Amino acid sequence: MPHSQQNAELTCLVISDGRRGIENQALGLAEALSSLVETTISKHIVPTSGIFKALPPSIQFLLKSKPKDYGITSAPKIAIGCGRQAIAALMALKKSLGADIFTVYVQDPRINPQHFDLVIAPEHDGLSGPNVQTMIGSPNRITAERLKDEVQKFTAKLDELPKPRVTVLIGGTSKTHKLTKEVHQGHMQAICTLAEQGMSVMLTTSRRTPNWAVEDYKKISNEQKHIWVWDCQKQDCGDNPYFAFLGAADAILATQDSTNMLTEACATGKPVFTLPMAGTPGKFAILYSNLKKRCHVVPFEGSIRASAYEPLNETARLAEIILQYIDKN
Repeated sequence: MPHSQQNAELTCLVISDGRRGIENQALGLAEALSSLVETTISKHIVPTSGIFKALPPSIQFLLKSKPKDYGITSAPKIAIGCGRQAIAALMALKKSLGADIFTVYVQDPRINPQHFDLVIAPEHDGLSGPNVQTMIGSPNRITAERLKDEVQKFTAKLDELPKPRVTVLIGGTSKTHKLTKEVHQGHMQAICTLAEQGMSVMLTTSRRTPNWAVEDYKKISNEQKHIWVWDCQKQDCGDNPYFAFLGAADAILATQDSTNMLTEACATGKPVFTLPMAGTPGKFAILYSNLKKRCHVVPFEGSIRASAYEPLNETARLAEIILQYIDKN
């Protein structure tokens, strides 16, 4: 597909199952592309029934091999998909449009990468191939401008929190990690340690955070003046201050289970520390090692002092690589 970065406008379709943490990876890459070349971005959530959703992507594609089967009616020049449900839709677009589309899949697809024009996978997944590019962690939407804008949106609330401010990002149980009550008590102690040192705390949960843990965070927020807890599972609590939390932080603590949260934290250039989870890290040990070398990320032990580093900007680097691939085709 011929392309000139100087004078050609791109149309980019972001495909996901709609989950914020999944969509933001593909959307972050698309937005990074738009900062390099004029790009019109649209988003598409793949509609799936319960039975179809559970099928392997290869079977999904056999049953539904046309873009319209997934509700896609446009013909973008680039399609960036993330998450298992985006795989068959990307394959359908490639079958329909051939060389007129460049398909990018984010994460390890667990099928032959050759089904896509480019696969972008975390280094800790250990994936390789002629059309595979790897990165530390995952793509994200963090930019200095976005963080500044989001901080301004929440200025009134943030002004109630004296500096220094520490953001705490809480995940939950996953395939490799578990948020036990014992581990949770350690997290609570970390929050108390910060408060005792006169720091304000901005804490956000994830969809995997158990309700009993969320209740504890809300309780401590009610008991202590300078702790702001935002529960992502509560639908009536207003705009999500996640980016504002990152932008306003003097340091960030993140649980070990989430590649996204750790990578997004490091994209700010702020001091980042991990909070432990139960379980064995497995391939995540590679991620922890990479983040320690690149961003000086270490377990939180009571102090937020850390060596300076350049913000981790893998998303912009991969956007440049996508354009290079397009220029070759």
